[in-house]
Amino acid sequence: MFAGEMPDIVRHPSFVQSFSLAGEPSWSNPLGSGDRTDLFLVQEGRGECLIDDMIISLSAGDVLAPAPGKTYELVSSAQAPLTGIVIACGGVSLSGLPQGCVISPEAVPVVNLGHDFSSVNRYFTDIHTEAKSPSYGSRDLIQLLMQAAFVILLRKLYHAERQTAPTTAMTVKAYIEENFNRDLTLSDLANLVFVSPYHLAHLYKDEMGVSPIQYLIHCRIEEAKRLLQHSNLTIREIASRIGYPNAIYFNLMFKKITGMPPGKYRKKS
Repeated sequence: MFAGEMPDIVRHPSFVQSFSLAGEPSWSNPLGSGDRTDLFLVQEGRGECLIDDMIISLSAGDVLAPAPGKTYELVSSAQAPLTGIVIACGGVSLSGLPQGCVISPEAVPVVNLGHDFSSVNRYFTDIHTEAKSPSYGSRDLIQLLMQAAFVILLRKLYHAERQTAPTTAMTVKAYIEENFNRDLTLSDLANLVFVSPYHLAHLYKDEMGVSPIQYLIHCRIEEAKRLLQHSNLTIREIASRIGYPNAIYFNLMFKKITGMPPGKYRKKS
């Protein structure tokens, strides 16, 4: 995912602050300031991050690490609101990267923790708890927990992901993201990785938390939302572009996922 050698930690990050984000459906929150480094762990739900002209999808298990000084906006899903913890760090210094950066500025600033999610989630939760109700040794404990979370994050970014071959589910996920506008069935996806549809459905849901078809629908609806907000295409044109030649079916599916028909969503946006 992220090419390049594992960077050295020139200086460990220092804790600045932490806060939780748990809003109502469709909440949004602009964040980012100064030269601090924000690490946002998505604990539940899904949504998007808007940075400059880039729209990044977020879901449970992701860590967002935008470059310092960047203003970014988190936009929560209506169906599954984003919940997570932001930890702001100071003094982040990694060899070969600009001051404060965890990920190269040219790369998408998100990493999915996969099997390491439970560990990092525990660290973030404990850091936030200690920061909210400090007592004897809290500062030292927070620093140790931050270092542990930081090491796991760097391993995930620069080491483990390069040495581990993509799983069957990851291969299918990437294919869906690239081809969601095509007429795809579970059998088509299963043939791609040479397994039975039944086996793929169970493999994918165990690793990703949703079925392949549910994720296909998610990709289509997220693209539809983007086009409704940022284009003048008609509802019919958008439906066709994302893989629904039947505009009536698209309307029904969009309303089922977002709680409102496409036309109303466009006006509200």
